[in-house]
Parts: sequence; C-alpha cells; structure tokens
Amino acid sequence: MKKLLALSLIALGAAQAMAAPPKPVAQKSMAQKPAPLKPEELTTVELKEQMPPHWVLVNDISFLHIADGRAYLIDADSGHFLGTIPGGMSHTGVAVSPDGRTAMVPGTYYSRGSRGTRTDVVTFFKISDLMPGDEVQIPAKRIQSLPLPSTMPLTDDGRFLLVYNFTPEQSVSVVDAQARKLVGEFPTPGCGLMHMTGPRGFLMQCADGSLQAAALDADGAVHLGATTKPLFTADDPASDKPVRIGPSTWLFTTFAGDVAVIDGAGGQIAVKARWKLAGADESAWRPGGLQPLAYHAPSGRLFVLMHKGGAGTHKYPGEEIWVYDVASAKRTARIALDQPASAVAVSGDDAPLLYTTLFGSGTLTVRDPGTGAVLRKVEGLGADLTLIQPAPVAATAGAR
Repeated sequence: MKKLLALSLIALGAAQAMAAPPKPVAQKSMAQKPAPLKPEELTTVELKEQMPPHWVLVNDISFLHIADGRAYLIDADSGHFLGTIPGGMSHTGVAVSPDGRTAMVPGTYYSRGSRGTRTDVVTFFKISDLMPGDEVQIPAKRIQSLPLPSTMPLTDDGRFLLVYNFTPEQSVSVVDAQARKLVGEFPTPGCGLMHMTGPRGFLMQCADGSLQAAALDADGAVHLGATTKPLFTADDPASDKPVRIGPSTWLFTTFAGDVAVIDGAGGQIAVKARWKLAGADESAWRPGGLQPLAYHAPSGRLFVLMHKGGAGTHKYPGEEIWVYDVASAKRTARIALDQPASAVAVSGDDAPLLYTTLFGSGTLTVRDPGTGAVLRKVEGLGADLTLIQPAPVAATAGAR
C-alpha cells in the first residue's frame, strides 16, 4: 500500500510540473557577464647586469629528463632563486665571461627530442635577462658527461671558448666568444680536458698519466706543446677534477688522496710540490664526490670533501670538509657535515661563502667557511645537482 501511495505522489508531482508554465529566465542574469579575472603577479625578480660575488650557478643534469638539463641562478645572500639557464641534452655546465655579464652554454639538441638529427651549439645568455641570444654551431662531438668545468673553459681574457670533444676520438672545438663564430676543431690525440694556465695556454690530462701543454694563437688555433713523462700511475690515477690555485697552477689529487701541485707557465709543465691529504693514522680517509675541491685565493685555503672508504670510492660524497693552507701544505680545520656533500665551492671575494650540495637532495646549502655552520638552505631545486659555479673572480670587484 505504501509503495502504491509513493508512486501516486510521484505521478501527481510530474503531472503538476508538466501543467505549470515555465518560469521566465531573468534577462538581467543573461545580460551580465562576470568580470574578467585580473592576472595575478606571483614573483618579480630584478636581475643585475653582472653577477655579484654571492650569486652562484648550480647545475642540474636532470637524469629523469636528460634532454632538459639546466643551471639555476641563486642569490646566496638572500637564498632567493633568480632564474634558470637551459642547457639541453646532457648538460655539462656554464662558462661565464670574466666580467660576469654573459653566460655561454654548449648544448646538444635532437630534431625529434631524444632522436633524429643532432645539432650542437653554444648559446649566449645575458645575465641581465637569462634569455637565449646568439648561437654558434659547433661540431656535433662535444662530450656528454656529468658537468665538468674543464670540458668548456674560457681563455682568461674571455676571447675564446674551448669545448672538449670525445667520440671517443679527442679534440677541441674553439669558439670566438667576441665575434660569435666557430674558429675550428683541433685534434688532441690521447689527451683531453682543458685546464687554463695563462691568457691563452692550457694543459690536458693524458691516458698514460702524463700532461700535455697546449696554447691558442692570436686567431684561436690550438697548437700542442710538450708532453711530460707519466706523473700519475694507473694504480692511483689523478682525478679529472683538479682545482686552479694560481694563474698557471693547478692542484691535482689522486683517488687515494695524494696531492700534486702542477705549474704550466709558458707551456713548461713542472711539478712544484707533492704531499698527502691524510696523515699516516688517517689512511681510511679519501677525497671524493663530483666536485671534491674548492680553493679560496685571497686566503690560500683549500676545501676538500673527505670520506672513509677504500679503492673505487672516489665518487662517494664527503662526510667532512678538510681545510688546508696550501702554502704550508698543512690542514687547519676539519668540518663535520650535517649532511654528506657531493660538491663543494667557495665564492672568490674577501667575505666568502662556502657552498655544498648532495646529489639527489635538491638543496644548495650556504655555509660559513670558517666553521661550516649552515647560514641558509635553498631547497626545491632539481634533484640531480652536480657542479656549483660561483661568480667569476674578475667580476666580484665591480658587481655589488
């Protein structure tokens, strides 16, 4: 009975609805349109003409989207993110002009994203807007590796950019950074990576542990010089990540922690000093990481990422930072890290900041170089952070 009553009520309601005339729609609501939404300004960043001392580039090779490598520009004083410089496939780092006004990025691009015709170019960016500008096409041979500054250094005068090629045949492409044109490709058989030793000179590391001198002439052509006898052994090779400690001088470390100070002035390569990072009772400690060394020229301090490990651990992140006075070859401090670090760098000014990051963390940590104390953290960057590049020393005097 209840079911029949419910059905009757529904039928009655439907009949009334059909009988009742429809209510007119208010013309006012049809005529009025909602006001357009106003654009919401999220962030405004004002960039300077040149990099101040505490602006720093942090490179992200972006393994999970490797066609889209990039570098992040950070203000380390404030911790503010300033912008991104795109780097393309297998991004290897950024070359910044000595005046800190221009960034140059060797990049690889494929016509169909991850396949197709390969094109390698050097793209020029103004620091003042980070927008891509001129491009110079280079031989499609540049090395695709983790970021290394020695794969794309500038000559000290900023005139020529050198790009390391590895196919695995080794050569150097030279770009005139002022004229924005390719000078040419020059073979460097058996030797690679370019470590600048003067206005136009550089040295390269060779497969047998020797070093090769080279120089550019006034037109940018590469001329090979003398090669040393093997200075490092296959049992304890030199790292491919030395640090420059003078106009013509580089400090190399071996996988086991031996130090060799090498001078290449005038194309004459000489070993100036050899010493060890660890004492006799510290043999378990070794240098390691993707960027294990940083040098602060005004104070003569060397910062080294150190970890406990055996053979084959030269890529392990550092548990501590050991600080040395290079002139005396003496350790002056040990800084325990709150988090391991795979890269370390230091600004080149008289009031320096120390930078560290751990691959996979997405965080740049800014520290007091005297104590290692954390001043601030810049979080939320890309997960595959590798090379940290502070503002060039020549730019720090004029940029504030």
